[in-house]
Amino acid sequence: MKTQTSATCVQFRNDVTEYLEDALVRQDRESFEHHRDWCGSCREFLCEMVDCIEDLGRLCVDDLTPERESELVALLHRDQQTEEESRRATGASPEEMLQELMAHSPEQRVILVENSERFKSVELCQLALDRGFEMGAQDPNQSLELTSTAVVIAESLKEGVFSSELVRDLRAKAYAFKGNACRVGSDLAGASKALGRALELSADLSHPSAKATALAFQGSLYAELLNFPCASEALGRSIAIYRDVGDTLEAVRTSIVMANLMTTSGKPESAVESLKEILVETDELGIPRLSLAVRHNLAFSLIACGRSQEAKEHFPTIRRLHKRISNAVDLTRFKWLEGQIAVDSEQLIHAEEAFLEVKRFFVDKGMAHDVALVSLDLALVYLRQGRLGELKALASEMLTIFSSLKIHQETLAALAFCHKALEVEKMTVAFVNELGTRLETARERARFGVGLSVAE
Repeated sequence: MKTQTSATCVQFRNDVTEYLEDALVRQDRESFEHHRDWCGSCREFLCEMVDCIEDLGRLCVDDLTPERESELVALLHRDQQTEEESRRATGASPEEMLQELMAHSPEQRVILVENSERFKSVELCQLALDRGFEMGAQDPNQSLELTSTAVVIAESLKEGVFSSELVRDLRAKAYAFKGNACRVGSDLAGASKALGRALELSADLSHPSAKATALAFQGSLYAELLNFPCASEALGRSIAIYRDVGDTLEAVRTSIVMANLMTTSGKPESAVESLKEILVETDELGIPRLSLAVRHNLAFSLIACGRSQEAKEHFPTIRRLHKRISNAVDLTRFKWLEGQIAVDSEQLIHAEEAFLEVKRFFVDKGMAHDVALVSLDLALVYLRQGRLGELKALASEMLTIFSSLKIHQETLAALAFCHKALEVEKMTVAFVNELGTRLETARERARFGVGLSVAE
Protein backbone atom coordinates (compact mmCIF):
# COMPACT_ATOMS: atom_id res chain seq x y z
CA MET A 1 0.00 0.00 0.00
CA LYS A 2 1.16 3.52 -0.78
CA THR A 3 2.41 5.81 1.97
CA GLN A 4 2.10 9.59 2.17
CA THR A 5 3.34 12.49 4.23
CA SER A 6 0.15 14.60 4.08
CA ALA A 7 -3.45 13.91 3.15
CA THR A 8 -5.30 16.07 0.64
CA CYS A 9 -9.10 16.16 0.62
CA VAL A 10 -9.14 13.95 -2.48
CA GLN A 11 -6.79 11.42 -0.93
CA PHE A 12 -8.70 11.58 2.35
CA ARG A 13 -11.92 10.54 0.65
CA ASN A 14 -10.19 7.82 -1.29
CA ASP A 15 -8.89 6.38 1.98
CA VAL A 16 -12.12 6.57 4.00
CA THR A 17 -13.15 2.96 3.42
CA GLU A 18 -9.74 1.58 4.38
CA TYR A 19 -9.66 3.83 7.44
CA LEU A 20 -13.05 2.60 8.65
CA GLU A 21 -11.92 -0.98 8.05
CA ASP A 22 -8.70 -0.26 10.00
CA ALA A 23 -6.66 -1.22 6.93
CA LEU A 24 -4.39 1.83 6.67
CA VAL A 25 -0.76 1.50 7.67
CA ARG A 26 0.29 3.57 10.67
CA GLN A 27 1.81 6.46 8.68
CA ASP A 28 -1.25 6.72 6.43
CA ARG A 29 -3.59 6.55 9.42
CA GLU A 30 -1.72 9.35 11.21
CA SER A 31 -1.80 11.49 8.07
CA PHE A 32 -5.50 10.74 7.57
CA GLU A 33 -6.33 11.67 11.20
CA HIS A 34 -4.22 14.83 11.05
CA HIS A 35 -6.18 16.01 8.02
CA ARG A 36 -9.46 14.99 9.63
CA ASP A 37 -8.70 17.08 12.72
CA TRP A 38 -8.29 20.38 10.86
CA CYS A 39 -10.59 19.97 7.84
CA GLY A 40 -14.24 20.49 8.76
CA SER A 41 -15.54 19.49 5.34
CA CYS A 42 -13.76 16.13 5.35
CA ARG A 43 -14.73 15.55 8.96
CA GLU A 44 -18.38 16.09 8.02
CA PHE A 45 -17.94 13.71 5.07
CA LEU A 46 -16.51 11.05 7.39
CA CYS A 47 -19.44 11.48 9.82
CA GLU A 48 -21.89 11.05 6.96
CA MET A 49 -20.08 7.93 5.80
CA VAL A 50 -20.27 6.46 9.30
CA ASP A 51 -24.01 7.27 9.42
CA CYS A 52 -24.44 5.78 5.95
CA ILE A 53 -22.75 2.52 6.97
CA GLU A 54 -24.86 2.36 10.14
CA ASP A 55 -28.02 2.86 8.05
CA LEU A 56 -27.00 0.16 5.61
CA GLY A 57 -26.38 -2.17 8.50
CA ARG A 58 -29.87 -1.60 9.85
CA LEU A 59 -31.81 -1.59 6.56
CA CYS A 60 -33.05 -4.51 4.53
CA VAL A 61 -33.24 -4.07 0.75
CA ASP A 62 -37.04 -4.13 0.94
CA ASP A 63 -36.95 -1.30 3.50
CA LEU A 64 -34.81 0.99 1.33
CA THR A 65 -37.05 3.65 -0.23
CA PRO A 66 -36.09 5.14 -3.61
CA GLU A 67 -35.47 8.47 -1.92
CA ARG A 68 -33.12 7.02 0.70
CA GLU A 69 -31.34 4.96 -1.94
CA SER A 70 -30.72 8.11 -3.97
CA GLU A 71 -29.33 9.89 -0.90
CA LEU A 72 -26.89 7.05 -0.17
CA VAL A 73 -25.75 6.82 -3.79
CA ALA A 74 -25.23 10.60 -3.94
CA LEU A 75 -23.13 10.44 -0.78
CA LEU A 76 -20.95 7.62 -2.06
CA HIS A 77 -20.37 9.43 -5.37
CA ARG A 78 -19.94 12.94 -4.05
CA ASP A 79 -17.63 15.06 -6.19
CA GLN A 80 -14.11 15.27 -4.84
CA GLN A 81 -12.94 18.63 -3.50
CA THR A 82 -9.52 20.21 -3.50
CA GLU A 83 -7.96 21.35 -0.24
CA GLU A 84 -8.67 24.97 -1.10
CA GLU A 85 -12.33 24.16 -1.86
CA SER A 86 -12.51 22.30 1.43
CA ARG A 87 -11.18 25.31 3.32
CA ARG A 88 -13.79 27.52 1.65
CA ALA A 89 -16.52 25.01 2.48
CA THR A 90 -15.38 24.88 6.11
CA GLY A 91 -15.79 28.65 6.30
CA ALA A 92 -14.34 30.38 9.33
CA SER A 93 -11.05 29.75 11.08
CA PRO A 94 -11.09 28.21 14.58
CA GLU A 95 -10.63 31.69 16.07
CA GLU A 96 -13.63 32.99 14.13
CA MET A 97 -15.73 29.94 15.01
CA LEU A 98 -14.92 30.37 18.71
CA GLN A 99 -15.95 34.02 18.54
CA GLU A 100 -19.16 32.95 16.83
CA LEU A 101 -19.94 30.40 19.53
CA MET A 102 -19.14 32.72 22.43
CA ALA A 103 -21.51 35.36 21.04
CA HIS A 104 -24.40 33.03 21.97
CA SER A 105 -25.79 31.98 25.33
CA PRO A 106 -24.51 28.73 26.91
CA GLU A 107 -27.75 26.99 25.98
CA GLN A 108 -27.48 28.11 22.36
CA ARG A 109 -23.86 26.96 22.19
CA VAL A 110 -24.90 23.44 23.11
CA ILE A 111 -27.50 23.43 20.33
CA LEU A 112 -25.04 24.80 17.78
CA VAL A 113 -22.34 22.26 18.62
CA GLU A 114 -24.75 19.33 18.67
CA ASN A 115 -26.31 20.22 15.33
CA SER A 116 -23.37 21.45 13.26
CA GLU A 117 -20.45 19.23 12.28
CA ARG A 118 -18.16 22.20 11.72
CA PHE A 119 -18.09 22.87 15.47
CA LYS A 120 -17.11 19.27 16.23
CA SER A 121 -13.44 20.14 15.87
CA VAL A 122 -10.40 19.07 17.85
CA GLU A 123 -8.64 22.32 16.98
CA LEU A 124 -11.63 24.40 18.12
CA CYS A 125 -11.82 22.48 21.40
CA GLN A 126 -8.11 22.98 22.09
CA LEU A 127 -8.39 26.68 21.25
CA ALA A 128 -11.26 27.09 23.75
CA LEU A 129 -9.14 25.38 26.41
CA ASP A 130 -6.12 27.57 25.72
CA ARG A 131 -8.17 30.76 25.80
CA GLY A 132 -9.97 29.63 28.93
CA PHE A 133 -6.70 28.95 30.76
CA GLU A 134 -5.28 32.31 29.70
CA MET A 135 -8.40 34.10 30.97
CA GLY A 136 -8.23 32.39 34.37
CA ALA A 137 -5.88 35.05 35.74
CA GLN A 138 -7.86 37.90 34.16
CA ASP A 139 -11.57 37.08 34.12
CA PRO A 140 -12.68 33.93 35.98
CA ASN A 141 -16.23 34.14 34.63
CA GLN A 142 -15.03 34.26 31.02
CA SER A 143 -12.59 31.45 31.77
CA LEU A 144 -15.46 29.26 32.98
CA GLU A 145 -17.54 30.12 29.91
CA LEU A 146 -14.71 29.09 27.57
CA THR A 147 -13.77 25.89 29.37
CA SER A 148 -17.43 24.87 29.67
CA THR A 149 -17.74 25.37 25.92
CA ALA A 150 -14.67 23.17 25.43
CA VAL A 151 -16.41 20.44 27.46
CA VAL A 152 -19.46 20.66 25.18
CA ILE A 153 -17.26 20.39 22.07
CA ALA A 154 -15.23 17.50 23.51
CA GLU A 155 -18.37 15.60 24.43
CA SER A 156 -19.69 16.04 20.87
CA LEU A 157 -16.68 14.36 19.24
CA LYS A 158 -17.52 10.89 17.96
CA GLU A 159 -15.08 8.12 18.78
CA GLY A 160 -15.96 6.46 15.46
CA VAL A 161 -14.78 9.55 13.62
CA PHE A 162 -11.85 10.56 15.83
CA SER A 163 -9.55 8.12 17.57
CA SER A 164 -10.85 6.99 20.96
CA GLU A 165 -7.59 8.00 22.65
CA LEU A 166 -7.77 11.54 21.21
CA VAL A 167 -11.41 12.00 22.23
CA ARG A 168 -10.89 10.76 25.79
CA ASP A 169 -7.73 12.83 26.16
CA LEU A 170 -9.55 16.01 25.08
CA ARG A 171 -12.52 15.28 27.32
CA ALA A 172 -10.25 14.70 30.31
CA LYS A 173 -8.40 17.96 29.67
CA ALA A 174 -11.64 19.87 29.09
CA TYR A 175 -13.07 18.77 32.44
CA ALA A 176 -9.73 19.47 34.15
CA PHE A 177 -9.58 23.03 32.80
CA LYS A 178 -13.25 23.58 33.66
CA GLY A 179 -12.55 22.38 37.19
CA ASN A 180 -9.69 24.83 37.54
CA ALA A 181 -11.87 27.67 36.24
CA CYS A 182 -14.50 26.76 38.85
CA ARG A 183 -11.83 26.85 41.57
CA VAL A 184 -10.56 30.26 40.52
CA GLY A 185 -14.15 31.51 40.53
CA SER A 186 -14.65 30.14 44.08
CA ASP A 187 -17.06 27.36 43.00
CA LEU A 188 -15.17 24.68 44.89
CA ALA A 189 -17.95 22.10 44.69
CA GLY A 190 -18.10 22.52 40.91
CA ALA A 191 -14.32 22.26 40.77
CA SER A 192 -14.32 19.00 42.71
CA LYS A 193 -16.97 17.48 40.45
CA ALA A 194 -15.26 18.47 37.18
CA LEU A 195 -11.80 17.39 38.34
CA GLY A 196 -13.18 14.06 39.52
CA ARG A 197 -14.55 13.48 36.03
CA ALA A 198 -11.22 14.48 34.48
CA LEU A 199 -9.30 11.97 36.60
CA GLU A 200 -11.83 9.27 35.77
CA LEU A 201 -11.46 9.89 32.02
CA SER A 202 -7.66 10.09 32.16
CA ALA A 203 -7.15 6.89 34.17
CA ASP A 204 -6.67 4.56 31.19
CA LEU A 205 -5.05 6.89 28.67
CA SER A 206 -1.76 5.70 27.20
CA HIS A 207 -0.25 9.20 27.43
CA PRO A 208 -0.42 10.62 30.97
CA SER A 209 -0.42 14.36 30.22
CA ALA A 210 -4.16 14.78 30.83
CA LYS A 211 -3.84 12.99 34.16
CA ALA A 212 -0.92 15.21 35.14
CA THR A 213 -2.99 18.30 34.31
CA ALA A 214 -5.95 17.09 36.37
CA LEU A 215 -3.68 16.22 39.31
CA ALA A 216 -2.04 19.66 39.24
CA PHE A 217 -5.42 21.41 39.32
CA GLN A 218 -6.68 19.02 41.99
CA GLY A 219 -3.64 19.90 44.10
CA SER A 220 -4.55 23.58 43.93
CA LEU A 221 -8.12 22.73 44.95
CA TYR A 222 -6.96 20.68 47.93
CA ALA A 223 -4.74 23.59 48.97
CA GLU A 224 -7.67 25.98 49.02
CA LEU A 225 -9.57 23.44 51.10
CA LEU A 226 -6.55 23.42 53.46
CA ASN A 227 -6.04 19.70 52.88
CA PHE A 228 -2.28 20.11 52.63
CA PRO A 229 -1.24 16.42 52.64
CA CYS A 230 -3.54 15.60 49.71
CA ALA A 231 -2.50 18.79 47.92
CA SER A 232 1.18 17.89 48.24
CA GLU A 233 0.56 14.33 47.04
CA ALA A 234 -1.45 15.42 43.98
CA LEU A 235 1.07 18.10 42.99
CA GLY A 236 3.99 15.75 43.54
CA ARG A 237 2.43 13.07 41.32
CA SER A 238 1.77 15.67 38.63
CA ILE A 239 5.36 16.95 38.70
CA ALA A 240 6.71 13.39 38.53
CA ILE A 241 4.60 12.63 35.42
CA TYR A 242 5.70 15.81 33.68
CA ARG A 243 9.34 15.05 34.45
CA ASP A 244 8.95 11.48 33.17
CA VAL A 245 7.54 12.60 29.82
CA GLY A 246 10.10 15.41 29.47
CA ASP A 247 7.61 18.29 29.78
CA THR A 248 9.86 20.74 31.61
CA LEU A 249 7.54 23.70 31.15
CA GLU A 250 4.57 22.07 32.89
CA ALA A 251 6.84 20.57 35.55
CA VAL A 252 8.09 24.07 36.36
CA ARG A 253 4.58 25.53 36.38
CA THR A 254 3.41 22.89 38.85
CA SER A 255 6.56 23.25 40.97
CA ILE A 256 5.70 26.92 41.43
CA VAL A 257 2.29 25.91 42.77
CA MET A 258 3.99 23.38 45.08
CA ALA A 259 6.24 26.12 46.47
CA ASN A 260 3.20 28.29 47.13
CA LEU A 261 1.71 25.33 49.00
CA MET A 262 4.82 25.11 51.19
CA THR A 263 4.31 28.72 52.27
CA THR A 264 0.63 28.15 52.95
CA SER A 265 1.26 25.03 55.01
CA GLY A 266 3.74 26.79 57.28
CA LYS A 267 7.01 26.01 55.51
CA PRO A 268 7.93 29.35 53.89
CA GLU A 269 11.68 28.81 54.31
CA SER A 270 11.44 25.61 52.24
CA ALA A 271 9.41 27.52 49.67
CA VAL A 272 12.10 30.18 49.40
CA GLU A 273 14.80 27.59 48.72
CA SER A 274 12.61 25.77 46.21
CA LEU A 275 11.73 28.96 44.33
CA LYS A 276 15.38 29.96 44.07
CA GLU A 277 16.07 26.60 42.38
CA ILE A 278 13.03 26.95 40.12
CA LEU A 279 14.19 30.42 39.08
CA VAL A 280 17.24 28.87 37.40
CA GLU A 281 14.98 26.67 35.24
CA THR A 282 12.58 29.48 34.38
CA ASP A 283 15.41 31.73 33.24
CA GLU A 284 16.66 28.90 31.02
CA LEU A 285 13.18 28.48 29.52
CA GLY A 286 13.11 32.20 28.73
CA ILE A 287 9.39 32.69 29.43
CA PRO A 288 8.86 36.09 31.08
CA ARG A 289 5.52 35.12 32.63
CA LEU A 290 7.08 32.21 34.51
CA SER A 291 10.02 34.31 35.68
CA LEU A 292 7.58 36.89 36.99
CA ALA A 293 5.52 34.25 38.82
CA VAL A 294 8.62 32.85 40.53
CA ARG A 295 9.91 36.25 41.61
CA HIS A 296 6.49 37.42 42.79
CA ASN A 297 5.93 34.24 44.80
CA LEU A 298 9.47 34.39 46.17
CA ALA A 299 8.67 37.83 47.60
CA PHE A 300 5.41 36.45 48.99
CA SER A 301 7.28 33.59 50.72
CA LEU A 302 9.96 35.92 52.09
CA ILE A 303 7.24 38.08 53.67
CA ALA A 304 5.77 34.96 55.25
CA CYS A 305 9.23 34.18 56.68
CA GLY A 306 9.41 37.61 58.26
CA ARG A 307 12.10 38.67 55.79
CA SER A 308 10.19 41.69 54.47
CA GLN A 309 13.28 43.77 53.78
CA GLU A 310 14.73 41.01 51.60
CA ALA A 311 11.38 40.70 49.82
CA LYS A 312 11.35 44.43 49.21
CA GLU A 313 14.72 44.20 47.44
CA HIS A 314 13.04 42.12 44.73
CA PHE A 315 10.25 44.65 44.17
CA PRO A 316 11.92 46.86 41.50
CA THR A 317 12.45 43.84 39.19
CA ILE A 318 8.99 42.44 39.95
CA ARG A 319 7.39 45.84 39.31
CA ARG A 320 9.15 46.22 35.94
CA LEU A 321 7.99 42.76 34.84
CA HIS A 322 4.44 43.42 36.00
CA LYS A 323 4.26 46.69 34.07
CA ARG A 324 5.61 45.01 30.94
CA ILE A 325 3.59 41.78 30.76
CA SER A 326 0.95 41.64 33.49
CA ASN A 327 -2.83 41.71 33.34
CA ALA A 328 -5.12 43.51 35.78
CA VAL A 329 -5.39 40.56 38.19
CA ASP A 330 -1.62 40.17 38.42
CA LEU A 331 -1.14 43.88 39.06
CA THR A 332 -3.77 43.71 41.80
CA ARG A 333 -1.96 40.81 43.45
CA PHE A 334 1.23 42.86 43.39
CA LYS A 335 -0.64 45.73 45.05
CA TRP A 336 -1.68 43.19 47.68
CA LEU A 337 1.97 42.30 48.30
CA GLU A 338 2.83 45.98 48.63
CA GLY A 339 0.10 46.29 51.26
CA GLN A 340 1.59 43.42 53.25
CA ILE A 341 5.02 45.06 53.13
CA ALA A 342 3.42 48.29 54.33
CA VAL A 343 1.92 46.46 57.33
CA ASP A 344 5.32 45.08 58.30
CA SER A 345 6.75 48.59 57.99
CA GLU A 346 3.95 50.01 60.21
CA GLN A 347 2.68 52.12 57.29
CA LEU A 348 -0.90 51.24 58.16
CA ILE A 349 -2.61 54.01 56.20
CA HIS A 350 -0.83 52.94 53.03
CA ALA A 351 -1.64 49.30 53.81
CA GLU A 352 -5.32 50.11 54.28
CA GLU A 353 -5.48 51.96 50.96
CA ALA A 354 -3.82 49.05 49.18
CA PHE A 355 -6.09 46.41 50.72
CA LEU A 356 -9.26 48.40 50.01
CA GLU A 357 -8.22 48.81 46.36
CA VAL A 358 -7.51 45.08 46.09
CA LYS A 359 -10.79 44.19 47.77
CA ARG A 360 -12.83 46.41 45.44
CA PHE A 361 -11.18 44.81 42.42
CA PHE A 362 -11.93 41.26 43.53
CA VAL A 363 -15.51 42.20 44.43
CA ASP A 364 -15.99 43.54 40.90
CA LYS A 365 -14.52 40.32 39.46
CA GLY A 366 -16.72 38.12 41.64
CA MET A 367 -13.67 36.39 43.16
CA ALA A 368 -15.17 35.66 46.59
CA HIS A 369 -12.24 33.66 47.94
CA ASP A 370 -9.80 36.48 47.27
CA VAL A 371 -12.24 39.03 48.71
CA ALA A 372 -12.33 37.03 51.92
CA LEU A 373 -8.54 36.71 52.15
CA VAL A 374 -7.72 40.37 51.59
CA SER A 375 -10.48 41.25 54.07
CA LEU A 376 -8.52 39.35 56.71
CA ASP A 377 -5.50 41.55 55.99
CA LEU A 378 -7.70 44.61 56.25
CA ALA A 379 -9.18 43.38 59.54
CA LEU A 380 -5.73 43.13 61.07
CA VAL A 381 -4.99 46.72 60.01
CA TYR A 382 -8.23 47.93 61.65
CA LEU A 383 -7.34 46.01 64.81
CA ARG A 384 -3.88 47.61 65.00
CA GLN A 385 -5.45 51.03 64.51
CA GLY A 386 -8.08 50.38 67.17
CA ARG A 387 -10.88 51.00 64.68
CA LEU A 388 -13.28 48.52 66.22
CA GLY A 389 -16.40 49.90 64.53
CA GLU A 390 -14.99 49.19 61.06
CA LEU A 391 -13.65 45.85 62.30
CA LYS A 392 -17.09 44.87 63.56
CA ALA A 393 -18.72 45.58 60.18
CA LEU A 394 -15.92 43.82 58.30
CA ALA A 395 -16.07 40.75 60.59
CA SER A 396 -19.78 40.38 59.86
CA GLU A 397 -19.14 40.64 56.11
CA MET A 398 -16.26 38.12 56.22
CA LEU A 399 -18.30 35.67 58.29
CA THR A 400 -20.91 35.61 55.52
CA ILE A 401 -18.32 35.13 52.75
CA PHE A 402 -16.36 32.37 54.49
CA SER A 403 -19.58 30.58 55.45
CA SER A 404 -20.68 30.59 51.79
CA LEU A 405 -17.33 29.12 50.75
CA LYS A 406 -17.80 26.22 53.21
CA ILE A 407 -14.07 26.11 53.98
CA HIS A 408 -11.57 27.51 56.47
CA GLN A 409 -13.21 26.28 59.67
CA GLU A 410 -10.50 27.90 61.81
CA THR A 411 -11.14 31.21 60.09
CA LEU A 412 -14.87 30.88 60.69
CA ALA A 413 -14.24 30.21 64.36
CA ALA A 414 -12.00 33.28 64.64
CA LEU A 415 -14.52 35.49 62.88
CA ALA A 416 -17.39 34.16 65.00
CA PHE A 417 -15.35 34.96 68.12
CA CYS A 418 -14.57 38.42 66.77
CA HIS A 419 -18.15 39.20 65.82
CA LYS A 420 -19.62 37.98 69.09
CA ALA A 421 -17.08 39.81 71.26
CA LEU A 422 -17.49 43.05 69.30
CA GLU A 423 -21.26 42.83 69.72
CA VAL A 424 -20.91 42.98 73.50
CA GLU A 425 -17.95 45.37 73.27
CA LYS A 426 -15.56 43.49 75.54
CA MET A 427 -12.64 45.73 74.63
CA THR A 428 -10.08 44.57 77.15
CA VAL A 429 -6.37 44.32 76.42
CA ALA A 430 -6.64 40.55 76.76
CA PHE A 431 -9.47 40.50 74.22
CA VAL A 432 -7.55 42.55 71.67
CA ASN A 433 -4.51 40.30 72.05
CA GLU A 434 -6.65 37.17 71.71
CA LEU A 435 -8.45 38.55 68.67
CA GLY A 436 -5.17 39.51 67.03
CA THR A 437 -3.73 36.05 67.60
CA ARG A 438 -6.81 34.36 66.18
CA LEU A 439 -6.95 36.56 63.10
CA GLU A 440 -3.20 36.20 62.48
CA THR A 441 -3.50 32.40 62.72
CA ALA A 442 -6.53 32.36 60.45
CA ARG A 443 -4.76 34.57 57.92
CA GLU A 444 -1.72 32.31 57.85
CA ARG A 445 -3.88 29.21 57.37
CA ALA A 446 -5.83 30.83 54.55
CA ARG A 447 -2.91 32.20 52.56
CA PHE A 448 -3.19 29.99 49.47
CA GLY A 449 -4.16 32.10 46.46
CA VAL A 450 -2.11 35.20 47.28
CA GLY A 451 0.73 34.02 45.06
CA LEU A 452 0.76 34.65 41.34
CA SER A 453 -0.81 32.09 39.03
CA VAL A 454 1.28 30.53 36.29
CA ALA A 455 -1.08 30.78 33.32
CA GLU A 456 0.59 31.87 30.11
